[in-house]
Amino acid sequence: MTLSLDASSTPARRWSTSLRIAAATLGSLIALAAGGCAWQYQQEAAAAHTAPGQRVQIGDRHLHLYCTGQGAPTLVLEAGMAGWSQDWAWVQDGLAAGGRVCSYDRAGYGWSDAAPAPRLGMLAVDDLRRALLAAGEAPPWLLAGHSMGGLLVGMHARAYPADVAGLAFIDAVGRDYAAQFPPDRYARFRADLGRLLALSDTLAPLGVLRLTNQPASLIAQRLPDAQRASAVDWSFSARHYRTLRDENAGFDAVLEQARALPPLPAVPTVVLSSAVMRDFPAGLEDETMHAAWQGNQQSIAREAGVSPEVLAGSGHYLHVDQPDRVIALLSTWRETARHRLETTR
Repeated sequence: MTLSLDASSTPARRWSTSLRIAAATLGSLIALAAGGCAWQYQQEAAAAHTAPGQRVQIGDRHLHLYCTGQGAPTLVLEAGMAGWSQDWAWVQDGLAAGGRVCSYDRAGYGWSDAAPAPRLGMLAVDDLRRALLAAGEAPPWLLAGHSMGGLLVGMHARAYPADVAGLAFIDAVGRDYAAQFPPDRYARFRADLGRLLALSDTLAPLGVLRLTNQPASLIAQRLPDAQRASAVDWSFSARHYRTLRDENAGFDAVLEQARALPPLPAVPTVVLSSAVMRDFPAGLEDETMHAAWQGNQQSIAREAGVSPEVLAGSGHYLHVDQPDRVIALLSTWRETARHRLETTR
């Protein structure tokens, strides 16, 4: 008997066919990735915007500092994680009517250069100090920080109390932030957020997040007309996603740095807090996490010896949701700090 074998059904032939399919699939994926990278690069290159402020040299890098208004002491605005100078667009002009105001971009955001390694915690504080001094903005300064920016201004004041005339915590992170949460919920929240931002950092250079409209900033599309286009462009920059990932990855280590510093100085202080869980990082939505966030606000206020001012109806970005209210409260606080400076000289 003679057996006839179909050569196309042999293991070698099937293996060869599978390899060709896999190679074609891989080639298509590489082509898509390369095309996405090229498109992302083209979009970023086309979205170049002129810096509204000055790029101040600090060592071999530049930090963007945007200062308006006149009259000491200078009020310095520190944005939260994923934020930069444009986060303050709704309030800076109003605050500048009553004195000097500077917002800025941390390394890797906006018009500031990225650093060779992440500038976190006290490294970010020292960057800001160097930029302010190089730009001729003399201390003492009024420091106002939102979210993680509140943690940074608190660290600034603890490390350099003589250079701080007043503190404003705007829905800020306190140094005992983690202790307010159930430990298991905090660990899960931090791990989930870390995975999400790692994925974002991977996809951003491929243009995927731009294509699916997933900006790094939660508020860029809600900024005033004059700033919106440039802010939206920045919020899709791959460099921003990398900086955001780095800041989040180093967040718990920065909390440890903050806990090792001395108490807050006895300067005029305000604590402004949100009322609803809106525009927070993913994972902070439910009532347990809301209660922990409120505990965080109370903890900051207790250390400062003040009562928190809760802005009814406002989410996490008080200065976007209720800019007029924030301008009024910070203006009153600034006048208190100014009067104290005048009477103690």
